[in-house]
Amino acid sequence: MKSPFPLALALLLLLTPFARAAAPVVSNVRAAQRTGTKLVDIYYNVTAASAVTVTIAVSSDGGTSYSVPAATFTGDFGGGVQPGSDRHVVWSAGIDWNGQFTTRGRVRVTAEDGSGPAGMAFIPAGAFQMGDNYGVAGDAPVRSVVVSTFYMDRFAVTKELWDQVYQWAAGNGYTFGQGGDGVAANHPVQNLTWYDAVKWCNARSQKEGRTPAYYTDAGQTQIYKTGSADLTAAMVKWTGNGYRLPTEAEREKAARGGVAGHHFPWSSIGPDFSAFIDGSNANYYQSGDPFEGNSVRTTPVGYYSGDQIPAGVDMANGYGLYDMAGNVWEWCWDWYAVYDTSALTDPRGPDSGSFRMTRGGAWDARVDILRCAYRSNINSPAYRSAAFGFRCVLGQP
Repeated sequence: MKSPFPLALALLLLLTPFARAAAPVVSNVRAAQRTGTKLVDIYYNVTAASAVTVTIAVSSDGGTSYSVPAATFTGDFGGGVQPGSDRHVVWSAGIDWNGQFTTRGRVRVTAEDGSGPAGMAFIPAGAFQMGDNYGVAGDAPVRSVVVSTFYMDRFAVTKELWDQVYQWAAGNGYTFGQGGDGVAANHPVQNLTWYDAVKWCNARSQKEGRTPAYYTDAGQTQIYKTGSADLTAAMVKWTGNGYRLPTEAEREKAARGGVAGHHFPWSSIGPDFSAFIDGSNANYYQSGDPFEGNSVRTTPVGYYSGDQIPAGVDMANGYGLYDMAGNVWEWCWDWYAVYDTSALTDPRGPDSGSFRMTRGGAWDARVDILRCAYRSNINSPAYRSAAFGFRCVLGQP
């Protein structure tokens, strides 16, 4: 069997910062296949004022395209990488690209300084391993999916933020089916439909002077403000600067935090997922957190910062996101359908269906439902529940 790359092949750098005038500087990139293995060692230097998010893409055609499904990286990769010399990443090419070979390999290393929109985390472009093969219907197959750059709210939308936008929207032509509930200002908003979440995204955009993402026509001239409209992908400004719901693929990539093969957004590889979760890292049914006694048992957003009870560690994932498992289900864009395995770049699901996707599990969910790959497929867009909330993303302009 041929090795993925010829031995000692030097790989080149292309630095592409994301929409930033003063970007980190990456230099002195070196890469080579480790002798006798299917591992590729990548070294680089990065100069920046603070920690950066690093993403890596791989080309097999001399840099014409970067479409090799490379996702299994370890080392100085993802969020929180400190500036310095000889940063080291190991690519497990034998996992992502087994049996393939090229003499024209190139690597692209991108460093992002993370100083994006307030309260949002940078999610780098590139491939990730979506789904799992643990025998749960709908989760399989595992496949490499490429997702474009986006930003995501670090926390679920709080009741406080919901109210601020809702009050503005009420005076600017928006109508909602329900006002949105919440245990307290710093808890997630809950009990709202998919339709209301989408309209609220538009109102948030307009309130901040952004261009709304959602429209009721394919020409994108009529801003979605009222009623219960079943929008299609053509009615969305995917690459505009407006807030929107994440696609299912964006939500799973963000939850995984830049690592592959784990059950949850934290270290959790192994056949028994229940061995990797307890009340110190997520809010779920009978998790034992001190909010269990409330009628609606949400925790404050970001509660799992290390000061949770029982005491634990900061549960922000590799992208700096909190509560990507548990607390409230989060609405996504997609209609539910069996995975279309031919849609491997920015998939957005079908244009019609019966149920809109939710992801992440909630305070009333079993531990298996909190897995990154779990798909909830039984909720119409008109459904509302005390276990349902959402968070927003911004696409790459």
